[in-house]
Amino acid sequence: MSTDRDTVRSYDMAAAEYAAEAAAMSPWVAIEIDAFVTALGGSGRVLEIGSGGGRDALALELRGINVRRTDVSNGFVELLRRNGFEADLLDPLTDDLADLQRPDSPYDGIWACACLIHVAREDFGTVLRRLAGATRTGGPLHVSVRDGDGESVSAHGSTASSRRYVETYWRESDLRSAIADAGWIVGEIRRCMGRPDDWWLSVRASRG
Repeated sequence: MSTDRDTVRSYDMAAAEYAAEAAAMSPWVAIEIDAFVTALGGSGRVLEIGSGGGRDALALELRGINVRRTDVSNGFVELLRRNGFEADLLDPLTDDLADLQRPDSPYDGIWACACLIHVAREDFGTVLRRLAGATRTGGPLHVSVRDGDGESVSAHGSTASSRRYVETYWRESDLRSAIADAGWIVGEIRRCMGRPDDWWLSVRASRG
């Protein structure tokens, strides 16, 4: 499994709480959505990895993009379904990525915002290669990870509802190499700030 089991369990237990915390979109994410839609030409069918509470999918759909919502957390999938959206439980490391709506056609792009931080470093390239294999030539990729070195384990929430997240950090040169080696052409990597001192590396790439 590409994501630490305690991390998945934490999202399962607090999906609605996390979705509320993440409801406000950071300005840098809005900029990336605009760039992604432009790269798609304003239309297309996109696979979203790590849909969470569904914030980004809604923003993409408002701009004319068709989104397949997926998440490795069943808590998020059930939350999305309760809110009236189609959503699939999917681990991008191990599960079939084919689109159930059009199984013989590749996706036009991949959106993976702030979710592959939970993929172990040794599995990151495999996930990106599998995503490349499911995407048409020239299709855009957005992926964002935290800027830094090594890995970390963080805990949040109350004693009754504790949350434990394992995260992998990346530096730009290593990230660029890993994505290129997985079959993507890296166009730009932007260093963006979320909360104060919370720095992200935001990748714009296309399927080679």
